[in-house]
Amino acid sequence: MDHTVVKGLSNLCLTKEEEEESSIKSRCKSNLLEECSLSLFGRLLADENQNLRAPKNTLQMAWKMGSDLQIVHAGNNIMQFIFKSEYQMKWVKQNGSRNFDNNLLLLCRWRRGLSATNINFTCSPFWVQVWGLPFQLMSDGVGRELGNNIGKFIEVD
Repeated sequence: MDHTVVKGLSNLCLTKEEEEESSIKSRCKSNLLEECSLSLFGRLLADENQNLRAPKNTLQMAWKMGSDLQIVHAGNNIMQFIFKSEYQMKWVKQNGSRNFDNNLLLLCRWRRGLSATNINFTCSPFWVQVWGLPFQLMSDGVGRELGNNIGKFIEVD
Protein backbone atom coordinates (compact mmCIF):
# COMPACT_ATOMS: atom_id res chain seq x y z
CA MET A 1 0.00 0.00 0.00
CA ASP A 2 1.05 3.54 -0.59
CA HIS A 3 2.75 5.06 2.48
CA THR A 4 0.43 8.09 2.53
CA VAL A 5 -2.68 5.87 2.54
CA VAL A 6 -1.32 3.79 5.42
CA LYS A 7 -0.39 6.93 7.36
CA GLY A 8 -3.87 8.37 6.74
CA LEU A 9 -5.56 5.19 7.97
CA SER A 10 -3.46 5.09 11.14
CA ASN A 11 -4.79 8.54 12.10
CA LEU A 12 -8.45 7.47 11.99
CA CYS A 13 -10.37 7.48 15.27
CA LEU A 14 -13.98 7.13 16.42
CA THR A 15 -16.16 10.13 17.21
CA LYS A 16 -17.82 10.44 20.64
CA GLU A 17 -21.12 9.18 19.15
CA GLU A 18 -19.43 6.16 17.56
CA GLU A 19 -17.79 5.23 20.87
CA GLU A 20 -21.13 5.01 22.72
CA GLU A 21 -22.27 1.54 23.74
CA SER A 22 -25.51 0.06 22.44
CA SER A 23 -27.68 -2.31 24.40
CA ILE A 24 -29.73 -5.12 22.90
CA LYS A 25 -33.26 -5.66 24.18
CA SER A 26 -33.62 -8.88 26.17
CA ARG A 27 -36.54 -10.08 23.99
CA CYS A 28 -34.29 -9.92 20.93
CA LYS A 29 -31.46 -11.68 22.80
CA SER A 30 -33.68 -14.59 23.88
CA ASN A 31 -34.85 -15.21 20.30
CA LEU A 32 -31.25 -15.19 19.07
CA LEU A 33 -30.13 -17.51 21.88
CA GLU A 34 -32.88 -20.00 21.02
CA GLU A 35 -31.88 -19.93 17.34
CA CYS A 36 -28.21 -20.42 18.19
CA SER A 37 -28.91 -23.24 20.64
CA LEU A 38 -30.38 -25.21 17.71
CA SER A 39 -27.38 -24.53 15.47
CA LEU A 40 -24.42 -26.44 14.16
CA PHE A 41 -21.61 -24.66 12.37
CA GLY A 42 -19.74 -26.35 9.55
CA ARG A 43 -16.72 -25.86 7.35
CA LEU A 44 -15.53 -27.95 4.44
CA LEU A 45 -12.00 -29.23 4.86
CA ALA A 46 -10.70 -28.14 1.46
CA ASP A 47 -7.53 -26.68 -0.01
CA GLU A 48 -9.29 -23.72 -1.60
CA ASN A 49 -12.30 -21.55 -0.82
CA GLN A 50 -15.53 -23.23 -1.80
CA ASN A 51 -18.61 -21.78 -3.42
CA LEU A 52 -21.03 -22.49 -0.56
CA ARG A 53 -24.18 -22.50 -2.73
CA ALA A 54 -23.59 -26.06 -4.02
CA PRO A 55 -22.97 -27.67 -0.60
CA LYS A 56 -26.00 -25.83 0.82
CA ASN A 57 -28.30 -27.30 -1.84
CA THR A 58 -26.79 -30.77 -1.63
CA LEU A 59 -26.89 -30.99 2.17
CA GLN A 60 -30.45 -29.64 2.26
CA MET A 61 -31.50 -32.55 0.01
CA ALA A 62 -29.29 -35.19 1.67
CA TRP A 63 -30.55 -34.44 5.18
CA LYS A 64 -34.21 -34.36 3.94
CA MET A 65 -35.37 -31.60 6.25
CA GLY A 66 -36.80 -29.18 3.70
CA SER A 67 -37.80 -25.87 5.23
CA ASP A 68 -37.04 -27.20 8.74
CA LEU A 69 -33.36 -26.53 8.01
CA GLN A 70 -32.00 -23.07 7.35
CA ILE A 71 -28.42 -22.78 6.08
CA VAL A 72 -26.71 -19.39 6.40
CA HIS A 73 -23.23 -18.29 5.34
CA ALA A 74 -21.59 -17.10 8.59
CA GLY A 75 -18.28 -15.79 7.18
CA ASN A 76 -14.80 -17.36 6.89
CA ASN A 77 -16.25 -20.22 4.76
CA ILE A 78 -18.42 -21.27 7.70
CA MET A 79 -22.03 -22.34 7.31
CA GLN A 80 -24.57 -22.12 10.11
CA PHE A 81 -27.16 -24.92 10.10
CA ILE A 82 -30.26 -23.77 12.01
CA PHE A 83 -32.69 -26.56 12.94
CA LYS A 84 -36.30 -26.47 14.12
CA SER A 85 -35.72 -29.09 16.83
CA GLU A 86 -33.04 -30.60 19.05
CA TYR A 87 -33.85 -34.03 17.58
CA GLN A 88 -33.06 -32.87 14.02
CA MET A 89 -29.79 -31.29 15.10
CA LYS A 90 -28.68 -34.41 16.98
CA TRP A 91 -29.66 -36.61 14.03
CA VAL A 92 -27.45 -34.59 11.66
CA LYS A 93 -24.57 -34.58 14.14
CA GLN A 94 -24.83 -38.37 14.50
CA ASN A 95 -26.03 -39.58 11.09
CA GLY A 96 -25.83 -36.75 8.58
CA SER A 97 -23.64 -36.80 5.51
CA ARG A 98 -20.15 -35.48 6.29
CA ASN A 99 -18.78 -35.36 2.77
CA PHE A 100 -19.25 -32.97 -0.11
CA ASP A 101 -17.32 -33.27 -3.38
CA ASN A 102 -14.66 -35.39 -1.62
CA ASN A 103 -14.21 -32.77 1.11
CA LEU A 104 -14.92 -33.56 4.74
CA LEU A 105 -17.61 -31.43 6.41
CA LEU A 106 -16.47 -30.56 9.92
CA LEU A 107 -19.23 -29.68 12.40
CA CYS A 108 -19.21 -27.80 15.68
CA ARG A 109 -22.13 -27.20 18.04
CA TRP A 110 -22.87 -23.63 19.07
CA ARG A 111 -21.76 -22.41 22.50
CA ARG A 112 -21.77 -18.95 24.10
CA GLY A 113 -19.10 -16.60 22.77
CA LEU A 114 -18.61 -18.53 19.53
CA SER A 115 -17.93 -16.37 16.46
CA ALA A 116 -16.65 -16.84 12.90
CA THR A 117 -13.21 -15.70 14.07
CA ASN A 118 -12.77 -17.97 17.11
CA ILE A 119 -14.50 -21.19 16.03
CA ASN A 120 -12.19 -24.18 16.03
CA PHE A 121 -12.85 -27.34 14.04
CA THR A 122 -10.57 -29.91 15.63
CA CYS A 123 -12.14 -33.35 15.18
CA SER A 124 -14.63 -35.41 13.21
CA PRO A 125 -16.04 -38.87 13.92
CA PHE A 126 -15.06 -41.73 11.59
CA TRP A 127 -16.17 -45.30 11.27
CA VAL A 128 -13.18 -47.62 11.30
CA GLN A 129 -13.32 -51.22 10.08
CA VAL A 130 -10.73 -53.69 11.29
CA TRP A 131 -10.12 -56.58 8.90
CA GLY A 132 -8.38 -59.88 9.67
CA LEU A 133 -9.01 -59.74 13.41
CA PRO A 134 -8.90 -63.24 14.98
CA PHE A 135 -12.38 -64.48 15.99
CA GLN A 136 -11.52 -64.59 19.69
CA LEU A 137 -10.81 -60.82 19.58
CA MET A 138 -14.13 -59.85 17.97
CA SER A 139 -15.84 -58.25 20.95
CA ASP A 140 -17.20 -54.89 22.06
CA GLY A 141 -14.36 -54.53 24.56
CA VAL A 142 -11.65 -55.05 21.93
CA GLY A 143 -13.48 -52.63 19.61
CA ARG A 144 -13.56 -50.04 22.39
CA GLU A 145 -9.84 -50.55 23.13
CA LEU A 146 -8.87 -50.26 19.45
CA GLY A 147 -11.03 -47.14 19.08
CA ASN A 148 -9.38 -45.49 22.06
CA ASN A 149 -5.94 -46.33 20.63
CA ILE A 150 -6.84 -44.50 17.42
CA GLY A 151 -8.62 -41.52 19.00
CA LYS A 152 -11.68 -40.99 21.16
CA PHE A 153 -13.96 -44.05 21.06
CA ILE A 154 -17.63 -43.32 20.36
CA GLU A 155 -19.49 -46.52 19.47
CA VAL A 156 -18.98 -50.13 18.37
CA ASP A 157 -21.19 -51.95 15.88
